[in-house]
Amino acid sequence: MTVHNRSPNSTPLLIGFSLLLIGIAQINGIWALTRVILVPVIESFSLVEVQPAKFSPQIYRLEIVDNRIRLTPKTIYTAATSPQLALEQALDKLLTQSPTFDPTTTIPQETRLLDLHISKDGVYVNLSREFTQGGGSSSMIYRVAQVLYTATSINPQAPIFLSIEGKPLNEDYPLGGEGLLLEYPLTRQQFTKDFLTE
Repeated sequence: MTVHNRSPNSTPLLIGFSLLLIGIAQINGIWALTRVILVPVIESFSLVEVQPAKFSPQIYRLEIVDNRIRLTPKTIYTAATSPQLALEQALDKLLTQSPTFDPTTTIPQETRLLDLHISKDGVYVNLSREFTQGGGSSSMIYRVAQVLYTATSINPQAPIFLSIEGKPLNEDYPLGGEGLLLEYPLTRQQFTKDFLTE
């Protein structure tokens, strides 16, 4: 006869110990999975929150200071991923201001941005024909200044090629009924010298 020297309590003890090991393995697996999945997600959220805006263009409004008209910048913050998109958003915002309700602009209300693109030569801005309508020479000068300064708010040295319905504003195609003759392309420096200094 063979005698088995085995304690009657050893089987439950082995089962309990096995379950404990399985539980520890599961906890470790969950912890590892949490670190793999959640930590990068949390880190990416924190990076998005603290990341500053890449491009912060300005729109230029008009303000009367000491009985003189001044161009006043207002920075807008965009989620634009390129200077072109940032300038498009800035000009769209500028053009939505109505001179009827907003005395800080001389741009006619229905004016629309038809196209904007940036090349190595400068910034090309194409506006709808409403831009040329209404107002005298002073109004024409300041509406061009608002567009020019807004379109160069990211790069103040950039030349601006301003067109109306695809036609460049130049000596052959002056602006409005007043026949405002503009340099082509426009620059802040030349425009200020020609029209904004006394």
